[in-house]
Amino acid sequence: MARKHKKHEEHENHERWLVSYADFITLLFAFFVVMYATSNANEEKQKEFEDSIKLNLHLVGNGSNSNGNAIDDAIAELVMPVGNYPRKGGPQEVEDFVERSLDKSMDGDQKKQAIQDIYHDSVGVRIALAASTFFPEGSAKLKMSALTSLDKVADVLKTNKKRIIIEGHTDDVPIVGQLFPSNWELAGGRATAVVRYFVKYHNLDPKRFVAISYGDQKPIVPNDNDDHRAMNRRIEIFIVTDDKKVDI
Repeated sequence: MARKHKKHEEHENHERWLVSYADFITLLFAFFVVMYATSNANEEKQKEFEDSIKLNLHLVGNGSNSNGNAIDDAIAELVMPVGNYPRKGGPQEVEDFVERSLDKSMDGDQKKQAIQDIYHDSVGVRIALAASTFFPEGSAKLKMSALTSLDKVADVLKTNKKRIIIEGHTDDVPIVGQLFPSNWELAGGRATAVVRYFVKYHNLDPKRFVAISYGDQKPIVPNDNDDHRAMNRRIEIFIVTDDKKVDI
């Protein structure tokens, strides 16, 4: 007589939820570690921390990962210091953020010499740089002494992915020399030099930038004395907060 084999019922695992729970607790712990580690903004430590996360997630050098950009963006959001760029704020909030950031990173004399003005309109925020601090007279070559100040501005631009328009402005004194036929070329050369510096030495995305020359066509004060002409010689870094209002 054939023996009947009784089919054993498959044992149901009632403890699978523990795996998900453990993952959740791990992620929660990692989140608070990140918040603590980035509470004091330190660019070098922040970069080391970001690289450590990528390494442990096996992301470093994995160019074939189609989700690499999304993961990098997520990590960037994770390690962003609390109270950073107001992503949902308007021009006024962004201006306040820029002002606070530069006040924190630059001493009073450095900011006074480098930053001519910070202001906003309905489209975005402008950081006006004093051209005489960053360029020799009649030149589009950046002064070595001014690069530290430009580095501080670059740090502000790294906090967001907004489009940036670099505008070159001069006074109305005709330029003398063979390198630049007119103030148009001088202003354009200076704007382009700033873009090149941001892209080459700070790895900012070149797709974010536009360089424009206004020459002497947009003075902020009359060119009637040396002080006014110095104010008109400027580089304006325009952070566009509303792309829909800018055609460039």
